[in-house]
Amino acid sequence: VASGPSRWTTKFSPYSIAPTRTSRPKTPIVYDLSERFEIGGSKVLRESAADTATVVAAGVTVFEALKAYDELKRAGVSLRVIDAYSIAPIDRATLVRAGRQTGRLITVEDHYPAGGLGDAVAEAVAPEGLVVHRLAVREIPRSGRPDELLDRFGISARHIVQTVLATKATTTGR
Repeated sequence: VASGPSRWTTKFSPYSIAPTRTSRPKTPIVYDLSERFEIGGSKVLRESAADTATVVAAGVTVFEALKAYDELKRAGVSLRVIDAYSIAPIDRATLVRAGRQTGRLITVEDHYPAGGLGDAVAEAVAPEGLVVHRLAVREIPRSGRPDELLDRFGISARHIVQTVLATKATTTGR
């Protein structure tokens, strides 16, 4: 979900040319420059033994997931947050472990539901009988302020909180 017209630059590497989107909302710094990111890895950003759901996010939606974590924590609900920075390949072991431990996996992505994070997570955990609730962009994107667009398309912290609470109400055994 870009705000206003997208600005693209071209980034060259010895292996390929890749466009880079440069119009994103201002976000806090989560990692310092020494942090290592392995292909096929992920980062568990928030975790406790009392977690009742796991939110898996990538990119700009990581920050929305962290905001939702803070809001739910104030309400007494424990939430695990995973940054799935590598989608192909995806960190299956971490996702399966989180799904088993918390009972619920919720993906949130700045993308259409097909072919993105939700599909990758669902494919990774389905053999274990785990179900994924997906928050994704489900209409034609448009221009606007980043916070308004995240909310309009159902991928803001507010929608994550609503989904966590709604799925909690329908999940037994937790």
